[in-house]
Amino acid sequence: MSEVVPASSVPRAPILAVDDHPANLLALSGILERLDSPLVTAASGAEALELASTTEFAVILLDVMMPGMDGFETLARLRALPLAQETPVVLLTAYELDTRAIEKVRGMGTVDYILKPVAPELLRGKVAALVSLHQRGEEVRRRDEALAAKDRDIAMLAHDLQNPLAAIITSVRTMLNRDLDPRNRGTAERIERSAARMSEMIRSLTDYARAGRGPIPITPSNMELGELCREVIDQFQSVDQAHRIDLSRVGDLMGSWDHHRLHQAISNLVGNALRHGSGSAAVQARDASDGVEIAVSNAGPPIPPELLPVIFEPFERGEHARAGLGLGLYIVRAIAHAHRGDVSVTSSADRGTTFVLRLPRTVASPR
Repeated sequence: MSEVVPASSVPRAPILAVDDHPANLLALSGILERLDSPLVTAASGAEALELASTTEFAVILLDVMMPGMDGFETLARLRALPLAQETPVVLLTAYELDTRAIEKVRGMGTVDYILKPVAPELLRGKVAALVSLHQRGEEVRRRDEALAAKDRDIAMLAHDLQNPLAAIITSVRTMLNRDLDPRNRGTAERIERSAARMSEMIRSLTDYARAGRGPIPITPSNMELGELCREVIDQFQSVDQAHRIDLSRVGDLMGSWDHHRLHQAISNLVGNALRHGSGSAAVQARDASDGVEIAVSNAGPPIPPELLPVIFEPFERGEHARAGLGLGLYIVRAIAHAHRGDVSVTSSADRGTTFVLRLPRTVASPR
């Protein structure tokens, strides 16, 4: 899988100094030699354009008074180059710029100008700060690219695992439709349950990768939220009647949401409550002033305080959790955000644990 690039391994972009006087370029080289970034020099605007067309610079130091193509024209042409459109430029001039000239160059993204003769400490400080900003931006960009690539790897892996797993599930179900002795039937049922848990993990990985690339896509439709909660609870009770799940409905619960995604979010919350509670759970769907809320509660040991701030982060399961990948609550939050909502949790020894999913009543379909 793709590796996240360490900050220290990102090379520093060079600095470009443009001046038609070799003595001035030599002086700039001496002033900036303490910096880690290499200095590239150009003796004319044309030479600077040629260099900037193929190389990305952290900062460009540009002399204003040059024969032929002066600093203003060079700056305008630099902004037409893809690699120099956003590069900070510091103008070097022997004269104060008037208001009109200052507004003109600032409109082209110039950061500042410095009067000649240049004060070494002033120039060195400005350039160092700009180089540092460029470096941090490059680190963030590369990190984002690496994380996006890792998400793509996860999505492809999850997709590739689905086909052989589907074959296993189909084969086991075919066996269960036959007459099997109790011992073999018990083995086949355990295999089916394990395969179903693995399928759920793969689906969680797919959703995790999708959420990493932006909001999970949703398709809203009109529905009654209490009926959706009842559907989820009935599904749980059909396979496990030993656990009690109570449902209460309060107020108007009509709205427009993505049925499949909300079913998934509520299922994750109910399953989490049953796994980590004392064997029962309570679901309340209620009208709220600015939308609706779904509260899923259970009794039992509280969530450790150190886990509460990160419980909705991916792969956070707590040291005692043994099932799943720690993606269920992360996906609940991603689904909530896709609906322009949110989810929160409270947990204490005397009141148990309650997750509250808050949703606006209507969510527009993405265009």
